[in-house]
Amino acid sequence: MKRSQGVLEFVQVIEAGSFSAAARQLGMSKAFVSQRVAQLEERLGSRLLQRTTRKLSLTAAGEVYSRYAREVVSQLAEGEERVRDFQQSPQGRLKISIVDGGLGEYYLGPALARFAALNPGVVVDLDLSSRLVDLVEEGFDFAIRVGKLSDSSLVARKLASFRYGLYAAPAYLERQAAVTTPEQLRAHNCLTGATPRWQFSRGEQSVEIKPQGSWHSKSGQVLIAAASASLGIARTASFYAETALATGHLVEVLADWTRDQTCIWIVYPSGRNLPRRVSCAIHFLLDDFRDNPPWG
Repeated sequence: MKRSQGVLEFVQVIEAGSFSAAARQLGMSKAFVSQRVAQLEERLGSRLLQRTTRKLSLTAAGEVYSRYAREVVSQLAEGEERVRDFQQSPQGRLKISIVDGGLGEYYLGPALARFAALNPGVVVDLDLSSRLVDLVEEGFDFAIRVGKLSDSSLVARKLASFRYGLYAAPAYLERQAAVTTPEQLRAHNCLTGATPRWQFSRGEQSVEIKPQGSWHSKSGQVLIAAASASLGIARTASFYAETALATGHLVEVLADWTRDQTCIWIVYPSGRNLPRRVSCAIHFLLDDFRDNPPWG
């Protein structure tokens, strides 16, 4: 018996809530779906579903197995989408929102330009702003958002992650007191951005401070420029600091307190089939960033 037999039917039964509903969605008979799930349970040697006349529930073994089975079915569905991407060149206008301008300018814009070069039938309209657009009302195909997502009605696919670091010029640190703990930042000129409070963690320790300083900007690139001019200590996304770190214009401060990762998401409205141009663009970005973001 093939190892994959019954997995799709099992997952569909979980999603649909009953064998009858799963059978209708799969276009199969209820008896066939039930037989497939029973064969899967027999092969595994464990009951996965608790069947009663009123409801269907997962057993303890079913809870564990369902996590893996859902992932397999999801991966297969994505594989089918990718194969369909090759069957016809995408066409039409692609409207995208990116809430982090620097991320868009440095990395996502160039990646989407490569996608457009490979797909000349697609016209790209790229909106770089900090505004959280209404995807449906404003006609956006998808958006790139950073950090915690507040809109649970959107489908979210993780693209990559990065961290926020603290950066200062060696010349600034030479003339100021050493910084070995977050609390000591209160005595320094902190170059601030969009976040009014800085949070740090190391193991079980957690510290929050309200930074004070003579320079404020919501642009990570501007913060790095100010730090490179020895004005103070900047907190910004790690990818902004790459070049300055490589050339020695900046060094990282309190690196052991700034290891937490911030996620980058591709989000789009749920409950609708994605046009080919949209699914192709999303898969292109996922492939381009998967397990190897350009900022290392």
